[in-house]
Amino acid sequence: MESGATYTPERVRAELDRQLFHLKTLYDVSHELLGLLEVKTILKNFLFMTTGNFGVVHGFVLVHDVRAQDSQQMVSIGFGDTELLIPEKELDTLLQEHPSGSVLTRNANATQQPFDFLPPDIIIALPFHVDNDCTGCLGLGTKIIGEPYTEDDKDLLKTLVNNLVVSVKNARASEALQEAYEEVSSLNKAKDKAINHLSHELKTPLASLLGALAQLKRKLAPVPQEEWQRTMERADRNLQRLIDLQFEVEDIMLDREYKSLALLSKLLDQCADVLETLALEQSGNGDLVQRIRERIEESFGTRDLEPEEIALDRFVAEKIEQLKPLFSHRELELHTEIQRTTPIRIPRDPLDKLFIGLTKNSVENTPDEGKIEISVKNRRRGVELVVHDYGVGIPEQHRKRIFEGFYPTQEIIAYSSKKPFEFNAGGKGADLLRLNIFSERFGFKLDMSSSRCRHISLEGDICPGRVSTCRFCTGPDDCFGSGETVFTAFFPLPR
Repeated sequence: MESGATYTPERVRAELDRQLFHLKTLYDVSHELLGLLEVKTILKNFLFMTTGNFGVVHGFVLVHDVRAQDSQQMVSIGFGDTELLIPEKELDTLLQEHPSGSVLTRNANATQQPFDFLPPDIIIALPFHVDNDCTGCLGLGTKIIGEPYTEDDKDLLKTLVNNLVVSVKNARASEALQEAYEEVSSLNKAKDKAINHLSHELKTPLASLLGALAQLKRKLAPVPQEEWQRTMERADRNLQRLIDLQFEVEDIMLDREYKSLALLSKLLDQCADVLETLALEQSGNGDLVQRIRERIEESFGTRDLEPEEIALDRFVAEKIEQLKPLFSHRELELHTEIQRTTPIRIPRDPLDKLFIGLTKNSVENTPDEGKIEISVKNRRRGVELVVHDYGVGIPEQHRKRIFEGFYPTQEIIAYSSKKPFEFNAGGKGADLLRLNIFSERFGFKLDMSSSRCRHISLEGDICPGRVSTCRFCTGPDDCFGSGETVFTAFFPLPR
């Protein structure tokens, strides 16, 4: 109340009624906007609640987004479809000349109004900014009761518009997130399609190259080996990398159907008699047709994945002995703790790939003179396999995405076509994705925890590959305490 005013009961009651009206209007409008994430709906609810509370029959509210195709969204009350056309240029000029939050009123005595481009029914306007790309304006007509807009009314309208701006910002952020999600989903589908196509297209040329390379070796047999052996080994190694990639992609794509298998098998069945006759004429070997059939099945068929009971302790012990020769040239400490365990039920093929994949990953990420620990133990309601390396570790920003596939955790330039099990040999990016898919498909849980070596924490830092050559380590224990990665596979027992 004004200073020195007489505090009559009537004035006090009028002031309380005014404040109650403002609070109720603010609550009603804010409540209507709560949780809305569509701009058009926000504008509609805001305008209806604002005009209703102020008793106005003409009004509009609009937002103008310079990035959108349909750049202007507007809701109006009391105007026909063609009565309210607001030029974007005029609106931009209004916002340039008057700051956001201004309350502009039509002056009946002035020759030039601040918003001549608006219909004469609009007597008050509030331009506002949502963000750098989005602006807007609220326009209201006269009150039904004929009273003018007081300064309190204008302050209330400013507050209401501020609430509107917050709601529109939230809606625009939500729309941006939805668009980003749809874009990522679309890219993910495209990636899956490309991977599937890659797997299908790789099969035939790789099978042909494998056969051609075998024939070339036979034809080069009379030539001294020193003249071609290194080149042939390099070709063999790189071809095997492509074959491994193809098999990994095949395992990743769950619903795979290769029409080539059905087509070739059907043609083979139809031509079996002719092929057998030709085989006998050319080589005298009647088994040639069966060998051809087996080769087609090997190249284009799918493997049987029937679950079986497997003692994980014996399985891992045998696999370790099979794998040791493959990284015997590496100077690594391998510690094992294998307890006798309850048999688990799983197909042998994915279990084989799981253990080889985890072991290979650990060996390739551990420098020489480093340490790897492998354990198999009974746990409550299941059996646990742990592969723990004290290697370079995985940077924090990559850990959440390590199982997504085709996502290298090192710079691309760091990868090379080194032999498997070499330090920092690199990979095709599909190994861990394939293992993660196996865990979902065959009912075991695969977890990973890791800490990056603190001496190579910056982007571009590289481990020298041998503990004794690391300038930060005075001995192996310094390396063992600086970085690690632990993969844990838990196989629940059948109920």
